[in-house]
Amino acid sequence: VMRATILGLVFAAAIAFLIPKRYQSTSQLMPPDQSSMGSGAAMLAALSSRVGGGLTGLAESALGVKTTGALFIGILKSDTVKDDLISKFDLQKLYKARYIDDARKVLATRTNISQDSQSGIITISVWDHDPQRAAAMAQEYINQLNWVVTHLSTSSAHRERVFLDNRLKQVKADLEDAERNFSQFASRKGAIDVPAQGKAMVTAAATLQGELIAAESELQGLKQIYTNNNVRVRSLQARVDELRGALRNIAGEGAGENSSAGQLYPSLRQLPLLGVTYADLLRRTKVQEAIFETLTQQEELAKVEEAKEIPRVKV
Repeated sequence: VMRATILGLVFAAAIAFLIPKRYQSTSQLMPPDQSSMGSGAAMLAALSSRVGGGLTGLAESALGVKTTGALFIGILKSDTVKDDLISKFDLQKLYKARYIDDARKVLATRTNISQDSQSGIITISVWDHDPQRAAAMAQEYINQLNWVVTHLSTSSAHRERVFLDNRLKQVKADLEDAERNFSQFASRKGAIDVPAQGKAMVTAAATLQGELIAAESELQGLKQIYTNNNVRVRSLQARVDELRGALRNIAGEGAGENSSAGQLYPSLRQLPLLGVTYADLLRRTKVQEAIFETLTQQEELAKVEEAKEIPRVKV
């Protein structure tokens, strides 16, 4: 019995010294802040399409995720994070794995990621035969978690801002084109403000019509007393002719090629036709202005969102 005991102790000691040492590195993460991560379901949907197989099952049960801690654990166990560690520490060669999937399985057996149900603290434990490598791998898990969260959050806000920037450039070009077409039309046709011009011309025509009626009545009265060669009759006749000419110019019936009024402003008959084009060009300009103003406000909000501090993992 003594001999067997001594022999067993010798063999046990030899085996104990021959077994390679294992070093375990442990990191603990504070419970994630729910508000800083935003909607867990929305984040999970983005991660499932970007991270890969490790989150596929988790994404399918997104409605069951109650904390972002589960989301963090899903990220840490994803193939994206595993592949980064395998590449950075050359684990496929270290583990003598022929395929990367085999290296993932070995890494999974050497890693334990869990969350305390009461405190919510996430624990990451990695063991390796090299103490420095074990500590570096545990830290790399944290770095990759930060990178995935930061990358996805930033890229989402960045893509929104880039889209708004490109849309603003297009809308600005459309607005400038609409303003140029509107100004060229108004300058060419003299249609500065068709509704206001129409109202002003109707008022002016009514005034001239009244003056013409009064002048014609006075002229008829003078013709009953004086001959057509009388100075007062000829003066009043000239006034009546002038008023009639002005009315014809306003109505667009007698405006000659050399008429200054015909050159500067459209006639009363032309205004309804010009009004359609005028209203269409004005509407396009107003629509582009409204779109430009709305997109400018949205772009400012997107810039604020992009500039917000990305949530970091608290070790």
